[in-house]
Amino acid sequence: MSDLSFLYFFLPVFMGLYLIIPKGLKGKLVLVAGAGLIFCADPVGLIPMGVCILSGYLFGIFIHNFRDKAISKLILVLEIAVNAAAFLLFHRSAFDGSDFMALIGQRSLVKSASVIGVSVMPLHSIAYCVDIFKKKYVCEHRFTTVAEYIAFFPSFAAGPILSFDKIRNKLEEPKPDFDKCANGVRLLMSGIIMKLFISNSMIELWHDVTDIPVNDLPMLSAWLGSLAFTLFFYFEVCAFNYIACGTASMMGIELSNGFRGAANSYSFRALGRRMNPSLYFWSRNYIYRNIRHEGNCFSEFAAIMISVIATMLWYGTSLRNIIFASAVIIILCLEKILETPLIKLPEFLRSILVLFLMIVIMPFMAFSDFKEAQDFIGVMFGAGNSAIDTVSGYLLGAYSFVLITGIIIMFGLLGYLMRKKVFNNEYLRTIIQPVWVIALLIICTAFLVSGENCNYLF
Repeated sequence: MSDLSFLYFFLPVFMGLYLIIPKGLKGKLVLVAGAGLIFCADPVGLIPMGVCILSGYLFGIFIHNFRDKAISKLILVLEIAVNAAAFLLFHRSAFDGSDFMALIGQRSLVKSASVIGVSVMPLHSIAYCVDIFKKKYVCEHRFTTVAEYIAFFPSFAAGPILSFDKIRNKLEEPKPDFDKCANGVRLLMSGIIMKLFISNSMIELWHDVTDIPVNDLPMLSAWLGSLAFTLFFYFEVCAFNYIACGTASMMGIELSNGFRGAANSYSFRALGRRMNPSLYFWSRNYIYRNIRHEGNCFSEFAAIMISVIATMLWYGTSLRNIIFASAVIIILCLEKILETPLIKLPEFLRSILVLFLMIVIMPFMAFSDFKEAQDFIGVMFGAGNSAIDTVSGYLLGAYSFVLITGIIIMFGLLGYLMRKKVFNNEYLRTIIQPVWVIALLIICTAFLVSGENCNYLF
C-alpha cells in the first residue's frame, strides 16, 4: 500500500468504480478489492481471509441465537481459537521473517507466503463476536456487511483496528464528497511520506549502526541507532494508519487514527496508547478488562502481562517480541507500584523519563539474539571503547534532518502548528493545502521510483 502500483493504478481504478456504482454495490466492491490485494500479494492469503470472515459471520449468528445458554460461551471460545490459529499460522514479521512455527522450532508450511491483512482481520472477527456475546449489539445477518468490516482493506497494513458498532453505519451509508476526498488525499500523502522519508530512513540508519562491530561501536552511535529504531517502530505504524484513514476518507468513511504526540506521554501506559492507539484499545477492551478484577492485585498484574504479550505478538511472533514484552511488563509493573511518587514529578521530566526508557529497551525488539541486544545496551551506557568517533559524526550529520523531523512530529509540534496556525485559517488552508498535497505527491513519486517502498514490520 505504499508503492507505485497502489498509488497510480489500484487506487484511481478503485475510486473511479467506487464513485460511479450504485450504493448497494459499494460494499461488495470493497470486499472484492480487498481480496484482489491479498491475491496479488499471495493467493495463500485468501485462506485466512476466508477463515476470519466465515468464522465471524457464522459464529456471530450462533452466539446470538444461543446468547442465553451456556453453549454460547463454548462457541465464543471456538471462535477465538480459530482466529488465533489463523493469526499464529499466517502472521509473521516482515522485519526478520519470523513466525510462530519458527518460534516453537517447527518449519512453517506457509513461511514463504506474503499474507497481508492477517494482523487485522482476526482481531476484527474476534471483537465482533465478543461484542455480540456481551450483548453490545445483535448479530448482522447481511454477509457482505460483516465481510466488509472484517476485511476492510484500507486497514490491512497496520490498522487502525475498527469497532463494528462504530463503523457499521459508515459502511452501509458511505458519504463521499469533495471535502472528505481532499482530506483523504492529504492524509494519504502524509502517510506515504512518513513511510518513505522517515520510517525507511530510520531503518537505514539502524542498519548503518549495526553494520559496525559492537566492539568498535561508540556510545553516541549506539544511542543514535536505538533512537532511530524507536522512530522507525513508531512511524511504520503511524504511516500506514494515515494511509488507511486517507483511503477511507476518499471513500466517504471517516476513521480516527488517534496518533497525537507519543513523546509527550507522562507514563509508559500512555506511551503504549499513543504508539498504536487502536491496538491499545483493542487489547484493553478484549483482554485486559476481561482478566482484571477490581481490588485484586494479582489479577491486575496478570492482566498487564497477558495483554502486553498479546500486543507485542501483533508486531511479530518471534522470541524478540517476547523479550521486549517482558521488558515492557517490568516497567509497567514498577510504574504501577511507584505510581504515587512518580505522579509528583514534573510532567516534562516524566515524559523525558518515559521516552528514555523506551529507547533503552528498544534493542530487545531490534535484535533477534538476546546477547546482542544486551551488548548493544551495554555500549549505550559506556561499555564500548569510545564515546564518539568520525563515523558517529557522519551518521549524525547525514541523518540529522530526518531525525529532527521525526522527533518534532513525535512530540506533536508539527501537528499542533498545522491544526492551530494553518488549517484553522481559511485563507491559508485554501492556498497551502493544494500546494502541500501536490508537493507531497511529487516527493512520494520520486521516492517510489527510486525503489524506496519496503515494508518491514507488517
